[in-house]
Amino acid sequence: MQAIRLRKYQFNHKSFVAIVDDCDCPLDPFVSAYLSTFACQSFNTQLRKAVELTFVLKHFAKNGIDLPTRMASGQFVSEREYLQFYDASCLQKDSIDNNAVSLQKISDKTLRNIITANQKSMAKVSNETLQGRVRRFREYCIWLFEHFHDLYGVDKVLSNKFHKLISRIKLDEEGIGGNRLQRVADPTESVIPDDVFARLLEMILPSSPNNPFTGSKVRNYLIVSVLYQTGIRRGALAKLKISDCHFSGSFDQISIYRSGGDPTDPRLDKPNQKTKAHLATVSPVLMRQIKFYIDHHRANTPKQQLHDFIFISEKNSRGTVGQPISLKSINTIFQKLSDALQFHIHPHLLRHKWNEIFDKEGELQGVDYKLLEDIRKYAMGWSESSIMTQTYNDKRLAQKAKDISLAHQKRVDSQ
Repeated sequence: MQAIRLRKYQFNHKSFVAIVDDCDCPLDPFVSAYLSTFACQSFNTQLRKAVELTFVLKHFAKNGIDLPTRMASGQFVSEREYLQFYDASCLQKDSIDNNAVSLQKISDKTLRNIITANQKSMAKVSNETLQGRVRRFREYCIWLFEHFHDLYGVDKVLSNKFHKLISRIKLDEEGIGGNRLQRVADPTESVIPDDVFARLLEMILPSSPNNPFTGSKVRNYLIVSVLYQTGIRRGALAKLKISDCHFSGSFDQISIYRSGGDPTDPRLDKPNQKTKAHLATVSPVLMRQIKFYIDHHRANTPKQQLHDFIFISEKNSRGTVGQPISLKSINTIFQKLSDALQFHIHPHLLRHKWNEIFDKEGELQGVDYKLLEDIRKYAMGWSESSIMTQTYNDKRLAQKAKDISLAHQKRVDSQ
């Protein structure tokens, strides 16, 4: 079986993704053409879909199945072959590539089965990953089918056979998404418990004895502070420029916007703002701290003058000193904080925490809930038609339902 791997590259300051063979040549013209259909999407979205497709291609190549040939011939994929793919999609890549476990010294067959079953259980991927793999297989099959067959002149038997397969896959795909909603959360439960959040805010202070970092303490403090004060995404933070900070007037505004393929950004995985442009508000104290960092920390770092991005690499372990901080480096910061807190925390969790704080403050100020949701949509960069606010509405409604039920029970018990 030929090697199948993902390749990221840049051309004219724009990032691209390809699936190549062991000679670094495009794996297949159909694969390349399919990947090109994502060209207008963000690079991170292109990368995610390419990773999913790579998994699909590796699985079927390993089993001697060429999907373009199958789709062209009308043989498609059998129920058994699809179920094998689904089963493999449930597992981590490493568990698939290295599933030969030496159990020669264990003679009891039942014990071997228990251990193997437990290893598979431990290696299961998240619902989102599983759903993405299944969706990518379905959409690639549809794309191939439409390429090889005239949709208006295709044989009815062939068409019915194909749509039966696609319907089967889509049913599984939608069922996976539903699994995420099976857990009923306590409406009073915070995404980050208040005591953990308080420890995080204390720990991240550059002067804190609990700070887990040996260097870049000021930069890391600002990264966490900007995220929890604004609720912006990791990508929006990584692309912040000095010119985006309003160092005048009320001294508390930062411009958040999409910039597409920024030619001044040397990063291969270029970050971007995912949603609408808006102004994010931070405290004037934090804004002064950002200005101090720019003038006294960033300014003294080599090669920082080559670009305008605020947060930069301060170490030169890979020759990246002075370059804009990578998304991977931001993840590493939060992994270290998670280890120190003994609580898993990531950038997007601070976005959810921001929304919780926003809800509480809005209620304290007596803001009408409809106006509150309009303000939330603006602050989060969501469109007016976005249904994302429903997540927070549901939590608020659940809390109100709980309060009313408790009040009713108290009245009944007192009679």
